[in-house]
Amino acid sequence: MKTYSMKEIDNELYLGKFRLSDLAKEYKTPLYVYDELGINNKIDIFKKSFISDSFITTIVYASKAFLAPYLCKLLENKGLSIDAVSIGDLLLLKQAKFPMERVIFHGNNKSIEELNLCLDLNVKYIVIDSLRELKRLDILTQEKKIKCNTLFRVNPGIEAHTHEFIQTSLLDSKFGESINDSLIFEKIVDIYKHSPYLFLKGFHAHIGSQINVSSSFGKEVEVLLDFIEMFQKVNGYNVRVLDIGGGFGIKYLDTDTPLDLEETLQNVVKIVENKMKTRGLFIEELLIEPGRSIVGDSGITLYTCGGSKQTFSKKNLCIVDGGMADNIRPALYRANYSVDIANRVNGSEKYVYDVVGKYCESGDIIARNVILGKVKDKDIIVTHSTGAYCYSMSSNYNGSLRPAVIFVKDDKVKEAIKRETYEDLAKTYIF
Repeated sequence: MKTYSMKEIDNELYLGKFRLSDLAKEYKTPLYVYDELGINNKIDIFKKSFISDSFITTIVYASKAFLAPYLCKLLENKGLSIDAVSIGDLLLLKQAKFPMERVIFHGNNKSIEELNLCLDLNVKYIVIDSLRELKRLDILTQEKKIKCNTLFRVNPGIEAHTHEFIQTSLLDSKFGESINDSLIFEKIVDIYKHSPYLFLKGFHAHIGSQINVSSSFGKEVEVLLDFIEMFQKVNGYNVRVLDIGGGFGIKYLDTDTPLDLEETLQNVVKIVENKMKTRGLFIEELLIEPGRSIVGDSGITLYTCGGSKQTFSKKNLCIVDGGMADNIRPALYRANYSVDIANRVNGSEKYVYDVVGKYCESGDIIARNVILGKVKDKDIIVTHSTGAYCYSMSSNYNGSLRPAVIFVKDDKVKEAIKRETYEDLAKTYIF
């Protein structure tokens, strides 16, 4: 499960010109490390595969996977858009000087402050999640006399083959309005038709995350295009934009079934093109929102081993200096990861370990039943494919500090996020 430019030299793992063990020593552990060439390579795959002569194709990076100013600049240079879901996201993008005409704002309970900031910054689209939210935005645009382009989030009722916590389009999902609720859409259309400031450009949907079944995306597109056709006939209101969200899965283990990304993207484009020819639909812009699939398998986390022990039940434990505060996904989703000893990749003896963290929780387990050489005190342990939802979901649990984040490209290292200090941790405390 090595990243794009990771290699093994003399039984040690390298990223670019750097030994992982040297990076761990210089920047301390836990440490998030990104393979910049790997990110660039994945973006190139998306751009090559998601393209059409019939409509604009827009790749919107899903920032919840991971966001930092350095990554914003990389994405901007590659021509990608970015989504945001909070004031914090918007301010980071603004300070990073990311073009607001390439920002899309999401959320199922947007505050007045968030909506006002979106209007002031003139983001490309606000994705409306509900009739209630549309009414709220209608009032704000009239008060500010600002025009606003929107997409409306719909729930197509498609079951993605993924963990129940990251399915987002089942009929009882908290996101969007169901495509089966015709009464809701009558009210939605009425607001748009009578508003001089609100414009319904199209629809958005997202069926889930970490989806490795290509047919799920094909089914989503078919259902959404059928809905658009019906919506236009019933309401006499034309829409020209379709955003199918993201959820493109990556490999975490060697045994994982890989998603054929190129085939999946090309198939999505082909379905839309064919529907336009056979059904008289007209789509001006098709959007996707990959996040994990762009950064996930280009990120790793480095830990320092504090030693090992064997439980009474003969379970071998490799104990590291991080855990659920820097990677909550195993505890939250039972996510699985592959692990190596960075400074001794191929040990002569092999053991089965659970790699466990330092926090006061029985569920603080990073990886279960992984095969490693005999671990020793101060070994550098690398967890692969941690580029998505690890830093962004990290916490100060047990008074821990969020790790630093670095990007490696050939012979260059860029520190993108500094390690928190105890002074940082105490800033919000009141004594």
